[in-house]
Amino acid sequence: MSRRSIVLCIMLLVVSQFVAGCSTLPPRLQESGLNSRFAFDDATPFDEYIRKTEQVIRTARVDIHKGNEADIMSANLPFELRPDESRYAMNANGRYEKGILLIHGLSDSPYFMRALARYFQEKGFLVQSILMPGHGTVPGDLLRVTHQEWVRATEYGIRRLKTQANHLYMGGFSTGGALCILEALRDPEIKGLMLFAPAVGIKSPWAAAADFMKSFTDWLGDERDDVDYAKYESFTVNAGAQVYHLTQQIDAAFAAGKRLTIPVFMVLSAEDISVDSKKAVGAFKTHMTSGKNVLMLYGKPNNNFVKDEDSRIIFENSYFPEERIADFSHISLLIPPDDRHYGKNGDYRSCLHYQGDKEKRRACLHDQNVWQGELTKENLKARTLRRLTYNPRYDEMIKALDHFLSILEK
Repeated sequence: MSRRSIVLCIMLLVVSQFVAGCSTLPPRLQESGLNSRFAFDDATPFDEYIRKTEQVIRTARVDIHKGNEADIMSANLPFELRPDESRYAMNANGRYEKGILLIHGLSDSPYFMRALARYFQEKGFLVQSILMPGHGTVPGDLLRVTHQEWVRATEYGIRRLKTQANHLYMGGFSTGGALCILEALRDPEIKGLMLFAPAVGIKSPWAAAADFMKSFTDWLGDERDDVDYAKYESFTVNAGAQVYHLTQQIDAAFAAGKRLTIPVFMVLSAEDISVDSKKAVGAFKTHMTSGKNVLMLYGKPNNNFVKDEDSRIIFENSYFPEERIADFSHISLLIPPDDRHYGKNGDYRSCLHYQGDKEKRRACLHDQNVWQGELTKENLKARTLRRLTYNPRYDEMIKALDHFLSILEK
């Protein structure tokens, strides 16, 4: 996008924000005052962190009632899963052999890490998953949060895990993946990373201008319904700016000569509209140097981007016309098809892109035969599209992860 186009778009945003500002914003789009900073020190036990975070969520959320309370709390709370001690007992020092910290993505919740957490628990890992500051309460809590608070939460998670496990691993989705990379570049005790659409680069042309845009508007796009209990639908400009700062830190570390020499398992969609998959592949090939590394790259067979001679990169087809799946979206990678919320027959359908088109929105929400995929210009031009919210090849991804872990143990 040209500089002139960006300026024109910003002017339009300013006008729309002015119009929106003529009425009072609903409570969910205002800061709660409870969740913009990470308020725990390293001495706080993880179970206490969970309990106090639960109090914050209950106080700050404006949508909790008896009918949805269990779903909201389960989705948004940080959590811990311990392995079966009859198979994976703690040692004499009271530590597990392996532990992994899982970190969700921007505007998401720990819900996105749940299926993966159960997998690692079954494999004998102590699993802990944090809630990034600004998340899990109301979208307005992302208005002033900084990426430094996300880093502080990550550091807390790793330091707590060090007291309970001998060998430390990290797994992250999107922004969570970027936080994993930064922590692993700084901490030599991290033994391996599992990264899913890591945000080493942002696809949106708004990213670099987000700090400037904050002077004019708080929100990117129209006000959303915010009916998804596991993910914010309204998106703050500040949140995008903070992710961009994280990518800049990763760029600077790599430019300074730092490398990830530990094993890395990475999963990407070539059609991802949120993170820059090409940049992620470049980082994998150039800056992640272990011979044990694996990159699963989903893409259409005719996409030249997915053709690569690096033997560590595995191409997986993402085009299933018999199931009306055009390709895989950013948000689909970590969700199994049987997930009750985002899965094939789940109760949530992603149709936010048709906010201003009632007819297409109705078809997206209710038509059983609508195509699903990523919100690329090509897909949206070709058909009415629901954004894919699950990974049709989830089991195959887990088998590849199985193989990766078996190599690590040799």
